[in-house]
Amino acid sequence: MTGTQMIAQLVGVVGIALLLASTLVRRRAMLLGLDATGSLVMGIHWGILGATAAVAISMVVAAMDIAGTDPRSTRGRAVIWASIPVTGVLLVVFWNGPVDLIAGLGLLLIALSRLSQGQVRLRALAMVASAPWITYGVILMSIPQVAFSMSYFVAMGVSIVRIRSGRWSPRTSAADRAILRADGP
Repeated sequence: MTGTQMIAQLVGVVGIALLLASTLVRRRAMLLGLDATGSLVMGIHWGILGATAAVAISMVVAAMDIAGTDPRSTRGRAVIWASIPVTGVLLVVFWNGPVDLIAGLGLLLIALSRLSQGQVRLRALAMVASAPWITYGVILMSIPQVAFSMSYFVAMGVSIVRIRSGRWSPRTSAADRAILRADGP
């Protein structure tokens, strides 16, 4: 492994730490805020590895995370829906081969999770979105991406089990409580 690849892996570890921290918080806005920050750091990781499509997708994910903090926001939902064709354009512009289609699938699944209102559904769809990112990480030899995606899958699964068993409940702001169930599907 070259020095540049080692630096990329270290930056990736920082991004992963932020992304994994997001699975431990109860508030949707904090979960998605940490996820957005981790996605930005992962964009740097991908840039060092030369995966330009993944850099662009990381920026789109960060924008979706920020837009998804309030699932009732018409503007936020519009940003998330717009991210889908934007990703298609980015894949064409930054095309690095068929492997980019795997990243595109991962982003589509992330968009679906951000459009969900309940935290259980958000977390379940985030779990499903981990599978293409594991594959993408293996192909591009991103050890942090593979480790993160596997850990994220498990952590989100554990949080769903805890929510469903009543041992842990996500929190919403007082204004949101009347509008949407924090632990709904």
